[in-house]
Amino acid sequence: MLSFLHLFSKPPSLKHLPLNRYQVDASLDRLVTGVDNIHIDVHISPHVQNTVRRTVALLVIKHSGTEHFFKEYQRDTLKNEINTLRNVCGDVLMDGINRAKSASEVQIDFLGQASLAKLFLEEIRDQYEIFITKFKEVIRNFELSHEHDSIESFKMKEKLNELKFNQKRILLRVGDELFRVMTDVTERNLRNMRQSNFRPEHILPDNFFLNPVLYTDDMADDLFLLEAYVLMGQRSEDPDHYQKILSLMYDLLEKTDLGQGGAGNEGAGGEERTEENVPRGGGNALDPWIMDVDNMDRMFNYVDSRDRYERFKKNGESRDLLNEIRSQMNVQKRLLDLFYHRFKKSRVMTRIVAAYEMRAIYGKYCPPLRLHQVREFLVERNSRKPIARQLRSWKPDSLVPLQDMIRQIRKCSVSKRKQHLLCFLKDFSRYHRDLRNYRLMRGLMDRIGLVKEEKILVLSRENRSLYEYLLPAERVNEERPIANHVIVKADIRGSVDITHTMVSRGLNPASYFSLHFFDPISEILCDYGGSKEFIEGDAIILSIFEHEDTPQGWYGVARACGLAVRMLQIVQQYNVKSQKHDLPILELGFGICYKQGPPMFLFDGDSRIIISPAINLADRLSSCNKMLRKRFKDQNRKFNLYVFQDAPEEALRDTADDLSLRYNLNGIELSREGFAKLSQEINLQSVPYRVDGNETVNLYTGTVPTLSGGYQRLVIREASVLQVNPETMEVVSETPRKYYEVCAQPEILEFIRNNVQA
Repeated sequence: MLSFLHLFSKPPSLKHLPLNRYQVDASLDRLVTGVDNIHIDVHISPHVQNTVRRTVALLVIKHSGTEHFFKEYQRDTLKNEINTLRNVCGDVLMDGINRAKSASEVQIDFLGQASLAKLFLEEIRDQYEIFITKFKEVIRNFELSHEHDSIESFKMKEKLNELKFNQKRILLRVGDELFRVMTDVTERNLRNMRQSNFRPEHILPDNFFLNPVLYTDDMADDLFLLEAYVLMGQRSEDPDHYQKILSLMYDLLEKTDLGQGGAGNEGAGGEERTEENVPRGGGNALDPWIMDVDNMDRMFNYVDSRDRYERFKKNGESRDLLNEIRSQMNVQKRLLDLFYHRFKKSRVMTRIVAAYEMRAIYGKYCPPLRLHQVREFLVERNSRKPIARQLRSWKPDSLVPLQDMIRQIRKCSVSKRKQHLLCFLKDFSRYHRDLRNYRLMRGLMDRIGLVKEEKILVLSRENRSLYEYLLPAERVNEERPIANHVIVKADIRGSVDITHTMVSRGLNPASYFSLHFFDPISEILCDYGGSKEFIEGDAIILSIFEHEDTPQGWYGVARACGLAVRMLQIVQQYNVKSQKHDLPILELGFGICYKQGPPMFLFDGDSRIIISPAINLADRLSSCNKMLRKRFKDQNRKFNLYVFQDAPEEALRDTADDLSLRYNLNGIELSREGFAKLSQEINLQSVPYRVDGNETVNLYTGTVPTLSGGYQRLVIREASVLQVNPETMEVVSETPRKYYEVCAQPEILEFIRNNVQA
C-alpha cells in the first residue's frame, strides 16, 4: 500500500523527454526616442493604413453577421482586400527587415512588427465603433423610409443589442482573421529572409501575434476564456483561479528534474539550468517549460505515445526505438497520474470536467445567466437554488439539460477525466504563454507612437527620429538622411555704427545691407550646396548638409570654406565701389564649425529652425574682441585672425565652452574638428610660408569641386594659440592648442599660385 501511494507522491525523471523551452526576448531599448522624448516615432505607409482600415471594416461586417445590411460588403471585395493587405504587409515588413540588416539592429524589425500590430488593434476598435454608428444610421433611415415596418424595425433594434452584447466575440474573430494575414505573410514570405539575417532567438514565433489576449479588453472575461482557452474561476477563493493553478503547476514541476536540475545539474533534455534559462522580465524559472504548449503532450500524453508504440511495433521498428517510446510512455503516465491526483485533491478536477462538458449547452443559458453561474450550478450544490429560481422565471423546463449535465459530469470516467486534464493543461499553457507575450507586446506597443499628423511627421523626420516602414514605390523619391553638417556664421562688424551713420545722412541701411551682403550671398549658395538658416540685421547663419549614401557630396567643410572665401571677396569688391561713393564699408568675421551627425530641428509654423551645438561654436569663432580690435587698429598685420588664451589651463579643462579671445576682422576661422574633416575631404599639401623674412608659418592648400563643375583653391593657415597676460595682454608663451584660418588675402593666394603646381 505504501509503495502504491509512493507512486503518486514521487515524480518520475523527465531527463529523457524531448522537452523544449519557450523564450521570447524582444526589446526596443536601443532605438531612438521620438520628438516627445517618450515614444518611438513610427510612420507606416499611408497605403497600408488605408488597406488595413478597409479590410477591418469589411471583417467587422462579416463576423457580426450583418452582410445584408451593407451594400459595400461583397465576399469578393473582402477577398481582394485581404489579398492586397497580405501583399502590402509583406512589403513593409520586408522594408523593416532590410533596414534592420542595413543598420545591424534587429530591433528595427521588432519595431516594424509591433507597429503593424498596434495599427491593427487600433483599427479594430475604431472600425467597430464606426460600424455601430453606421448600423444605427441604417435603422434610422429604414424608419424614415416608405418601406418602414414596425416588426422589421424591432428586429433591427434587437440585432443592434445583440451586436453590442457580442462585441468581444466579434472583435476576437476579427482580430484572429486579421493577424492570421500577418502570420501567413511571415511564414510564406519572410521567415527565410529572417533566418538568413538574424539569429534564431531574434525571430518572433508566429504565436506571438496569433494571441487572442491581444484582441480583447478583458483577458479574464468568462466568454473569452471559454471560447479562446478554457473557463477558469475568477474569484481568488476559486480552486481553479489562474494564479492557484499556476502555483499548483510550479509546485508539482519543481519536484521534477525541471525544478531540481537533476544529475549533473541538467534539466530535461540534458539542458544545463543556468541563470540564462530564467525568463527575463520576472517570472518563474519553470515558465519557459510551461509556455511551450507541445511540452504538455511530451510530458503527459501517454495515449499518443502508446498509439505510436503500437504503430512502430507493427512496422517492425528497432527494439531500441520501441524501448525508448515505451520508457517515455511510462514517464508520461506516471506524471499524468501524479497531476490528476493532486488536481483532484485540490478540488479542481470537477471544475475542469464541467468547463469542457458545458460547452455543448452554455449557449442556451447565456443570457440570461452568466457563464460562471452555469458552471457554479453544475459543480456547487449550494449555488443551485437561486439560479434555479431565476431560470424557472425565464423558462419553466430549462433545468432539464442542466440536471442531465450534472449526472453526466458525475458519471465521467477516470480515463475521460484525464483526457480533460490533458486538454486543460494545454489550454492553460497557451493562456499562460499568451499572457506573458501580451505583457511583452503591450510594453513594446506602449513605447510606439504611430505618427499620422503631418506637422509631427515632418519634425520627427527632420530630426532623424522617425522610423518609416514604406512600400517600395514610396521610397523612390525619399531624401537621404543627413549624416553630417557644417555651420557657417558670418558677422558684420560695427553694424550699429554703420546704421546710425547712414540714417543720420538720410540713407537707407536696410537696402544697403541687402544689396551689398545678403543678396549677393543668395546668388552663390547653390554653387556650394548651402542654405540660409538664420538672418539677423548684422549676421547670417548658413548650413551645408552631407547626406547618407551620397559620397559624391561629402565635401561639406571644403565647400563651406570656399563659400566663406567667396562671400568675403564679393563684399570686398562692393567695398571698393562704396568707397568711391563715400559709403561705409563692410567688415566681416566668419566662423566655420563641423559636427558629425545630423542637427536637430523644430518648427515654428511652416518655418524649420535648426538646433545644433555647431551654431554656438561658429558664433564664438566669428567673434572679435573689442579690446583686441582697438589694440590692433593701426597695426598692419599679415593675417586677419589671431586667437589668444587668457584663462588658466584648469579653467579650460573644467568647461566645454570656448574661452579664447579673438581678433577676427575679415578673417575666417575653421574649427579643429572642421580641419580634421577637411583633411579627409580633399588632398591637402603643406607649404611653408615666410613672413617678414624671419617667421615661417604652415599653410595647407588643396582644391575643392563646386556643384557648378568648377574647382576652387583653398589655403588654410595653422597657428598656435598664444597665452597672454589677462591684465596687460602681453604674450607670455605659445600653447599646444592650434587654430586654423581660411586665407582670403590676395598676396597669400598669389604666393600659393606661384609655388604650388595646379
